[in-house]
Amino acid sequence: MDTTGRARTTARLLVNLARIGDLDGVSRIVRLLTDPACPQRERLRQVLSELLSAAGTMVLRQTGGAGPGAAIVLDLRRIDGSTVDIDELRPEVRAMVRALLAEVNDHREDTFDQLELALDGTGEGLADGVTLVLLWTVSAMAWCEEHDEPAPGWLAATAA
Repeated sequence: MDTTGRARTTARLLVNLARIGDLDGVSRIVRLLTDPACPQRERLRQVLSELLSAAGTMVLRQTGGAGPGAAIVLDLRRIDGSTVDIDELRPEVRAMVRALLAEVNDHREDTFDQLELALDGTGEGLADGVTLVLLWTVSAMAWCEEHDEPAPGWLAATAA
């Protein structure tokens, strides 16, 4: 299996675990992948790239796409509904937010740069960033299913 296939398999596993509610399983895999001593850093980069690409594709389906001169933005909110300034976020989480924005606005080089910033971060902050990308992907998949929109093909075999 090639590196893309392995990354997609890991990403699909994370999505499946999240969708069936096995948060302990998700947590174990995320901790393993984000452990600074883990030799899987390149795998994490690839998994995040695949998740960001999938989430970005599905967000564009939700919004109808970003045409010329249009931009997609995120409205960051706390659980209580109050707004969050992006500069209040941990650096790794902030980088993931910016990576998704770069992805949906078709700025692939910026996606890569923000992903690298996140990967340079600490284990706990990076784990939060990975979890956020996973939640975006799962949420976007649920929206696609509710609206009869296709998810990226490699995610089609995930749990309902």
